[in-house]
Amino acid sequence: PCRTSKERVRAGGTGAARGAPLQHSFLTDVSDVCEMEGGLLSLLSDFHSGKLQAFGKECSFEQLEHVREMQEKLARLHFGLDVCVEELPEEQKKAAADRNLDQLLAHVSVTSLVPCPALLSWPASPLAPAS
Repeated sequence: PCRTSKERVRAGGTGAARGAPLQHSFLTDVSDVCEMEGGLLSLLSDFHSGKLQAFGKECSFEQLEHVREMQEKLARLHFGLDVCVEELPEEQKKAAADRNLDQLLAHVSVTSLVPCPALLSWPASPLAPAS
């Protein structure tokens, strides 16, 4: 529920009555605030009901969570392998890094990592094909 201008002045205490500027004075029209509040509540309702589709109807939040989990698993493997390379003598690091890259690539499959085809065309996606 939105407050009216008078309620906001009362809530502000004596400072507002003495002519001190109200906080957030850029929101001068209560109807604008009520409209924004209604829009945000509608957005929240759509989110909770599953109506929001960031990548189209073929991608659910569960699928996106699966992608995130796969990325986290791959990142943990990457960092774990990197720690092992750091401990090697300099002349062995290149060969070990190449083996690690092969191992990482063996764990990556676009079909298993991307259950949502729309993710491949997402502009900022590291999975998107290079142009």
